[in-house]
Amino acid sequence: MIHSNATKYAIRAVSFLAAQPSGVCVQAREISRALDIPYPYLSKILQSLARKRFLSSAKGPGGGFRLIVPAAETTLYDLIEAVEGEIRDDQCMLGLDVCTAEAACPMHEFWTEFRDTFRDKMRAVSLKDVVESAEKKKQHAAALGL
Repeated sequence: MIHSNATKYAIRAVSFLAAQPSGVCVQAREISRALDIPYPYLSKILQSLARKRFLSSAKGPGGGFRLIVPAAETTLYDLIEAVEGEIRDDQCMLGLDVCTAEAACPMHEFWTEFRDTFRDKMRAVSLKDVVESAEKKKQHAAALGL
């Protein structure tokens, strides 16, 4: 369901910001280099998230982006919805115009169940969870000498 690179990049960039000490601003160029994300594309994503009040942005020396809402209070679903838009219940997986319980496509039942499960799981995972998971992976890799 995460269709775009924009969403993947947004999750990575916001998780990077969530791992920073509270109140620290990080410039888009630094995030771009650290995560190997094209700077112009990342810059647009970050500006969009700032307009949607996920991030604050400041120009000039010491400026950059930082989280507005604590990572523990921001879910992956919040972020996905900010980038992709609302995951609507009336969208057909096959792209058909009409797809309801009464006039269902062959994938309707599966898609409905999958969409609801996906939505619930994404609402249960916070950015703090993502940051903690990434840190555990780094520690594990370091212990293995990778």
